Amino acid sequence: MKPLELALCVICSLLAANIAEADDDLVDLELTVPVSVADRSMTGTGDRLLGYGYDDQTGLMVGAEMRLFTGGFNRYLRLGVVAGAQHHAGRLLGLDGGYAFRTTVIDVGLAVRTIFPCMSNEQTRWHLSAVLGLSGMHADAGLGVDGEVNGDRYAERVAASDALDHAGLGWRLAVDLSVHLSNFIVGLGLGVRQYFGVDTPISRAWLMDVGLRLGGRIDFTEH
Repeated sequence: MKPLELALCVICSLLAANIAEADDDLVDLELTVPVSVADRSMTGTGDRLLGYGYDDQTGLMVGAEMRLFTGGFNRYLRLGVVAGAQHHAGRLLGLDGGYAFRTTVIDVGLAVRTIFPCMSNEQTRWHLSAVLGLSGMHADAGLGVDGEVNGDRYAERVAASDALDHAGLGWRLAVDLSVHLSNFIVGLGLGVRQYFGVDTPISRAWLMDVGLRLGGRIDFTEH
């Protein structure tokens, strides 16, 4: 083994030793607020309303999420469950320029989390997490992004707001890198959801997001 590799192994071992042994059986509840930029695209809206966000809409998405880690294979790989809901509507939740769809998503699924022992100690823990789950959504159609009342294609947009309300079922996949500073969480991640419309002209939709995960954690481990 080269001297540099040996030195790195020694450093990692020393840093890993700083993690309390009680954390081997960590029961951890994460409560966070995801804040992200999301892009929603879908098929089945037709070509007559292009440019108003019905086929593609990008903007802010916010929500709340819970992850409960209760078991795992060892101290480095924990398994748990995740549940949450997020909201997306136009550029700024419908407050700026209106929206084509006001979309609410609800997710439930499994989460897996690993720790970087070389970068972690009792007060600061670095984690890489992944989520795979089921996702349901409801979308309330509006008058379009930057769609003015009595403006261009107003009658078509009114008809779309009545006809394109829909619900869907699908899946979610997400990954994020987070740092736990004592009981506070700051994370950066990205995710993708795919939905299939239920009894609606909307056949399929994609929702992709990248953003922050901010919140805190509760450690139920008895020390």
